[in-house]
Amino acid sequence: MTTMYEHLLHLSRAGANILHFVSYEWERVRGLVIGLSTELALPLRIWSQSTGLLRHADDANVTIEDDAATDPLELLKQIHGSDEAGVWLLEDFQPFLREDHHPIHRWLREIARLPQRPRKVVLLSTPLPGLPLDLRKEVPTVELELPSVNDLRLVLADAASALGVRADADDALLDAARGLTVMEARLAFGKAAAERGRLDHTAVPFVAREKERIIKQSEVLEYYPTEIRMADVGGLDQLKDWLERRGRAFGAGARDFGLDAPKGVLLLGVQGCGKSLLAKAVAATWQFPLLRFDMGKVFGGIVGQSEANIRTALQVAQALAPCVLWIDEIEKGLAGMGSSDQTDGGTTARVVGSLLTWMQEKRDPVFVVATANRIDMLPPELLRKGRFDEIFFVDLPTRAVREEILTIHLQKKRRNPKDFDLKSLSGQSVGFSGAELEEAVREGLYDAFAESRELATEHISRALTKTFPLSRTMRDQIEGLRQWAKVRARLANGERPEDLPVEHTESTPPKLRQEAARNPFVPVPRS
Repeated sequence: MTTMYEHLLHLSRAGANILHFVSYEWERVRGLVIGLSTELALPLRIWSQSTGLLRHADDANVTIEDDAATDPLELLKQIHGSDEAGVWLLEDFQPFLREDHHPIHRWLREIARLPQRPRKVVLLSTPLPGLPLDLRKEVPTVELELPSVNDLRLVLADAASALGVRADADDALLDAARGLTVMEARLAFGKAAAERGRLDHTAVPFVAREKERIIKQSEVLEYYPTEIRMADVGGLDQLKDWLERRGRAFGAGARDFGLDAPKGVLLLGVQGCGKSLLAKAVAATWQFPLLRFDMGKVFGGIVGQSEANIRTALQVAQALAPCVLWIDEIEKGLAGMGSSDQTDGGTTARVVGSLLTWMQEKRDPVFVVATANRIDMLPPELLRKGRFDEIFFVDLPTRAVREEILTIHLQKKRRNPKDFDLKSLSGQSVGFSGAELEEAVREGLYDAFAESRELATEHISRALTKTFPLSRTMRDQIEGLRQWAKVRARLANGERPEDLPVEHTESTPPKLRQEAARNPFVPVPRS
């Protein structure tokens, strides 16, 4: 597999005069560029608008060559007209790549067309991707991936040396830092060292907690620790069995056997029936980190920000692999894809396209669990084979599953399910979702506490009577979901779904009586 450094060398040897480097990690970028200049035997200069032009010597010392050279346009003219070969790294060049900087774009294109003698290589470093249209065909973009475990091992040793603490490059400690940039990992290691006085296996929880904070700070991904077990999810026996078989494909020998890493599953169905709960249970059962991906937060107001957010999120997921990527209510993030070119300049279409392409082509063990409540908002591209391994329909719980769900929630409240008439409660709650059953147990507890009594069947029964379940207010939508799923999805539960209860209402409204005599404004006849 070609490394990033080899890729950089190949591009420069192929004759590329300008390269665009995308990364927040200035230290790694500098390291790669220093290696490039050494390999090409060319002097290296580093420029930024704050420092001017610096010269990087062979002994790794950096000296000021021209601290007044802060104008990027004049610098490009100077590079173009110079008879000297060299490598120039222009750091944080993104402000000068906006569409209104035509003179700068023009001089970059002039440098891109220079002959190979004398050899000149200019590298534009920016934290976010995106080049103006007039530069994209002549300037290759190289995106630096997040640090590997070997990179993090170097950061760990450097942080320990700087803080004067003992370090043990434990695999669990390095795994805990995966998904972080060099700067973030150094901060996490430093914080752990400050609290523990050493960097070894005992520092894993501290690094993991710091990573959780950093990932959450991105506002797109949330590191989601979970202790939900598969036993906490009622019913869904066919889905659980399928997940158990898929989970084995992450184990040793699966790749040698010819199995690809499982892609993921789309859970479609009625709200409150355990789809999100199952995503948490999968991660906990497989002992994978769980990342919650909020599609709604991907979209930003700055040009190119949305595309950068989706790239960052997917990069973090790949760096944390194996992991579970949970996309809750995915249809809300995909809404407006069809009219994207008229409403947002195509941003939604590009973001969704990036996600779908990644789901199709990914080889890393990132298992996607996407949930959806509405099929009418899902684009056909998402549903075709190759994006997910399977689509499951999660229906309302049957009578037996409702008993199981009530048992689970009573046990969570430290009550013995044998003390309750679960058959009666299950029969009373036809059409209730798991969330509504949980709420009935909670409401029963409030009533029992207010009466200074122990929770009993009658309290839960009373709560069920007061509840107006979703299956009544959204009866037509649920029936439509069931019809759609009959030929397009597998049932998560093995039992045949129950018919929804029939509501008995008056077919015609009572007649309105119109009595003119009651109108005080009717004139009184004269005698």
